Amino acid sequence: PFTEPRSQKLAPRPHTAMADPPSIVIDFYYDCLSPFSYFAFVALRRYMEVWKSARIELKPFVLAGVNAKTGNVAPFARPWAQSTMKEQLQHLRRNVEFFNVPGMLPMPANFFGPDGPADRRGLARDLRYQRLLVAVRRLHPERLWEVTGLVFDHIWASREARDKAGNVAMSEAVLEDLCLRAGLPAEAARRCVEAITAEETKRALAESVEEAVHRGGYGAPTIVVAGVAGREEMVFFGSDRFEQLAFCSGLPWYGP
Repeated sequence: PFTEPRSQKLAPRPHTAMADPPSIVIDFYYDCLSPFSYFAFVALRRYMEVWKSARIELKPFVLAGVNAKTGNVAPFARPWAQSTMKEQLQHLRRNVEFFNVPGMLPMPANFFGPDGPADRRGLARDLRYQRLLVAVRRLHPERLWEVTGLVFDHIWASREARDKAGNVAMSEAVLEDLCLRAGLPAEAARRCVEAITAEETKRALAESVEEAVHRGGYGAPTIVVAGVAGREEMVFFGSDRFEQLAFCSGLPWYGP
């Protein structure tokens, strides 16, 4: 699912970089159920080795928690959603091409539960996969990128993870298998899954939501950049601000 960046296939078009830029920290707040978080993660993963002067920190949070604290509402849940549906669907399909993720699948059938957004049977109300990432970040941070990528792929790019109706399987066994595939030893994978229900994990996830909102986040993904000389902390929303982010940070950008 993570293909080579198109930047390696196109003529370079970097912005003019600042001389000797200071250490830059890019905090990436994300929810794996957000398709635009997926696009942004793909781009950041491709640029890890390109942005030598920046350190990218993965900070899993819960979009529903952010919405609850800010009063924001998902685009497809707004009163005028039907009027924007055509553009929204086209926008999503265009991003699949733009970010070069041809294996990305449509929205899971169980994105919401059978009774709507508040139904706890839906992925939108299932906090286990985000709690797992928080647990991995705390217990085995060296594997967070790998586990995050596999959770994203499981939800958005794995046909094997879906039943005939398009529902994505989600369980402790599924999450433990993803940890194993990410390279965690069996005992470590088991401990991370067990930590899903730990109060420390729940508290850390809630704190991640609070932190993102405090820093100006109102949706997923939220990207906060600090340490750029002459600029205050910068907040970017969504997966379509990378050109501006790179320009303002003095970082090269060749496309996603």
